[in-house]
Amino acid sequence: MTARSAELFSGLVAPRVEPGAESSGSEWMRFLRDRLREKHIDAHQVCTVYVPDPHGTVNAGVAVSVDSPGDVAVGDVFVSVPTGVFAVFTPTGALADPIEDVWAQVEECVMSGSIFRAYKEEVEVVTNTGEVELFISIVL
Repeated sequence: MTARSAELFSGLVAPRVEPGAESSGSEWMRFLRDRLREKHIDAHQVCTVYVPDPHGTVNAGVAVSVDSPGDVAVGDVFVSVPTGVFAVFTPTGALADPIEDVWAQVEECVMSGSIFRAYKEEVEVVTNTGEVELFISIVL
């Protein structure tokens, strides 16, 4: 468990997604991550920020971290993730795909009652070298 400071992101939107390995590993999400890497060549990592709305829909912002709203690229969306407490997941090697691995860990922890998801903004980080970190918002 860790606290994350507020963070701003600039990127592209994938509307109405179900957070998890299936959507994150989809061709569509891979395309968006690749497109962002082309736009932001110097970016070390691309994040997928899952943002729920009041109607129960979740939209994903495939984005890079920025310092201020003025740094948002023309044509990109702006996503703000507030300060919060998150469970952190990294691949254990149990599954060959690191994205599947972290999401499987989340499902297992939720099912066992080890964590209680807050269903607020959640952040999946994928570095250019393929390392994955997943931050799931939790209720303490």
